[in-house]
Amino acid sequence: MANEEKKEKITQKIPVNVPGQMEKEGCLTAYLWDFQSENGGQQKETQKKTAVIICPGGGYWQVVEREGEPVAKAFARMACQTFVLEYSVLPDGFPTSLLELAKAVAIVRNRAKEWGVDPNKIVVCGFSAGGHLACSLGVFWNREFVWKAIGEKSGEGIRPNGMILGYPVITSGPYGHKKFAGRLFEHKGGPSNEDLELISLEKQVGSHTPKAFIWQTCADEDVPVENSLLLAMAMRREGINVELHIFPDGPHGLSLASRETAGGDPKFQNPHCETWLIEVEMWLKKL
Repeated sequence: MANEEKKEKITQKIPVNVPGQMEKEGCLTAYLWDFQSENGGQQKETQKKTAVIICPGGGYWQVVEREGEPVAKAFARMACQTFVLEYSVLPDGFPTSLLELAKAVAIVRNRAKEWGVDPNKIVVCGFSAGGHLACSLGVFWNREFVWKAIGEKSGEGIRPNGMILGYPVITSGPYGHKKFAGRLFEHKGGPSNEDLELISLEKQVGSHTPKAFIWQTCADEDVPVENSLLLAMAMRREGINVELHIFPDGPHGLSLASRETAGGDPKFQNPHCETWLIEVEMWLKKL
């Protein structure tokens, strides 16, 4: 962060209540930072920060910690205000977690002035199933079943300005993750053909979809790389700005691909893949 000093200000936990939650409410953890110039002065109104709302992965049956707080701190080092969403998973199903993310975006946008956030620079970031969740808001933010369900007057209050997607689940087609569709619709006995069509996000991309930064590895055995390719091709057809990085090796679930998130397992520490953070910082500067 050139010419800036970052000081941790406060961590807040904000409940996220939406219709359809079966067991517990969602929770948005805000990692808020005081940014000061080198001479000690507070940042001006024109220097409001990008907000990044992070959705960890976990296959829609858990929320993985290693894709949460460590990622938030990494984006904070890029001078972003950061948030981690602990969203509903099994036994909750579609669209409960989507409504929670929509509500989280609305919360951040409504409190943008208080938190030093630029309301026109709110980015959703997700990994694996969290990537599916983040991208779901990117394609469904203007649908009435989302914004109306959480009491918004239109979709504009929940519209993300960009998406950062790490090894995302995208499709329910031939390259889909074997279990995610069943988990999303377990509450209704399994997905219908219409449900499968709806959650294949490459089929929902339109001119309303925000720009995206996508990264994945060719060697991913859990979520085939075709998921990222299908989304990028769909965005390309619609003329939407998309940046795609495909790394040659590395397993699913790399998170930062650094020692910090490897958990002592060397296969999750990949210096080549770790460069996605350098690339995404440049992408954020052009948001």
